[in-house]
Amino acid sequence: MRQTAARLNRTWLTVLGLVLVVAGAAGLLLATGAAGPLLQRTGVGWTPPDTGRRLFGDATATAFGLTWVVVVTALVGLVLALLGIAWLLAQIPRKHEAKPFRLHDEAGTGLTRLDPGVLADAVETQAKTLPGVTGAAAVIRGSAAAPELTLRLTVDDRTSVPDVLGLVHREVAGSLATSLDTRLRRLAVQVEVGRAHLDTSQVSVPVGGTTR
Repeated sequence: MRQTAARLNRTWLTVLGLVLVVAGAAGLLLATGAAGPLLQRTGVGWTPPDTGRRLFGDATATAFGLTWVVVVTALVGLVLALLGIAWLLAQIPRKHEAKPFRLHDEAGTGLTRLDPGVLADAVETQAKTLPGVTGAAAVIRGSAAAPELTLRLTVDDRTSVPDVLGLVHREVAGSLATSLDTRLRRLAVQVEVGRAHLDTSQVSVPVGGTTR
C-alpha cells in the first residue's frame, strides 16, 4: 500500500556506481604507471606521481594547511552528509495519496473539489461487502483525469480469489470509474488470505467418527 523510493534509489545507485568505476579506473592507471603516457597523449598539463611515490604526500599536507581548502572540504562534507540524510529519509514508505480532485473548474458552474480519502472510504466500504472479504484498505493516487487505485483485501481461506478479483474489476473499480467519469489508469490489488472464523454454533465432526 505504501510506496518506496525505488526510482530514486536506482538513480543514485547508478550515479554512485559510475563514480566508483571512474575512480577505480583512475586508481588502476596510476598504480600501473599508464596514467602518465595517457595524459601526455591527451595534452593534459599534469604529471602523475611515479609508481614508487605516495599519491598523497607533502603536497596534500601543504594544501590542507590553507584555510580555504579546509573550508571547501568541510562544505563538501556537509553537502554530502545532507544528501545522505535526505536519501535515508526518502526510504520511509509513504502513501503518496492524491491531492484533492478538481472535477469542475468553470466560472459558470463553480469549483468542485473531491477529497480522495472520501473516495477511498467508499471503495473500502464497497469492497467489504464482497463475498468472503473480511477487510479492505484503499489508496487513490493520480489525478481526476487519470486516477490510480491500490486496494488491499483480506479474504478468508474458503474464498475463491479469482472470483473476488473479478468482482473488484467489475464492481469496485467500475463504481469508482463511474463516479469520476473516467477510466482508471492503474488498478493494483493485493490479496491476503486469512483463516475463516467459525461461529460457536458450528461443530466439525470427522467422517466415520463418533460423538459422545
